[in-house]
Amino acid sequence: MKEITLTQGRVALVDDEDYEELNKYKWCAVKLHGIYYAKRQQKIRKDVEKVILMHRQITNFKYKMIDHIDHDGLNNQKYNLRSCNQAQNTANSRPYENNTSGLKGVCWHKIGKKWVSQIGFNNNLIYLGLFNDKNDAGRAYDKKAIELFGEFAVLNFPDSC
Repeated sequence: MKEITLTQGRVALVDDEDYEELNKYKWCAVKLHGIYYAKRQQKIRKDVEKVILMHRQITNFKYKMIDHIDHDGLNNQKYNLRSCNQAQNTANSRPYENNTSGLKGVCWHKIGKKWVSQIGFNNNLIYLGLFNDKNDAGRAYDKKAIELFGEFAVLNFPDSC
């Protein structure tokens, strides 16, 4: 594993076999949806530039989504990159930064004064129940996430599954 220096004091991790080719370019750190990625610009014509993300250059998946298994957009080692569809990529996302429960798929139900657990699947929101205990709601989410998303599921309690 080697490091490629980016802007903003960041580095990208790459496999030894990819280092020489990738290191020919000037890479920048860019934050997208709360995650840093490595990108570069490539001139297409005199007045047109194209953005190239490092993980796309490494995998050469032109029309597919690429998932960073460990959620680190700067870890571009091949073991950490996999082809996926939009649903799988969403399933492998962490809870939103404004999440008040700290658990994926869990929020406070003001009227019921309990924790509600729910999960999105095929553009539908699946209600999993109301719980007195926040962690029980999180475990309900985990159980359904494994059933629906398999290896792409991000779990609240990975050690208990």
